[in-house]
Amino acid sequence: MKIIFVLLFTFLTLLGGSYNFKEQRYIYSIDKEIEMQGRINFDKVGMSIDYSAPEVRHIIYDGRSMDVVDGDGKTIQHVDLNDAPMMKIYMDFIHKLYRGDYEALSENFKIHKTQTAVLMTPIPPIDKVIKSVIIHKTPKGLSQIKTKMSNGDEITLHITQ
Repeated sequence: MKIIFVLLFTFLTLLGGSYNFKEQRYIYSIDKEIEMQGRINFDKVGMSIDYSAPEVRHIIYDGRSMDVVDGDGKTIQHVDLNDAPMMKIYMDFIHKLYRGDYEALSENFKIHKTQTAVLMTPIPPIDKVIKSVIIHKTPKGLSQIKTKMSNGDEITLHITQ
């Protein structure tokens, strides 16, 4: 389950590219808040997340697998997502969300858009992982994404560009 903790971190809903973020995460199981920051990079099939604080760590997703790499470049975890279907659903969700692919997301979410926010309510099977997602927008783009996980965790991303 350690990999789930590492993965439950990011949401940016952007159309590709590279963006800085500050993440605040509440971990229900240990009743603790943590803060992280980093940069996320997107391409057509995957993404890489480079955490710079509180420690250097990299997460690389290519659509089929996910690797967690420490600051020295050593792979500390490799997951074949074909062997972990709920993790695959989650990683695919993150990639679609980051890219702003609401059409694809509508397969797993009821989506309600307003001028300043997007509310996403999951439908099965994604509801086993995610409880809700609220995306806040400004005229310049996304400013915050708040995700409530089914296990009680909460993740808030503040997006800077």
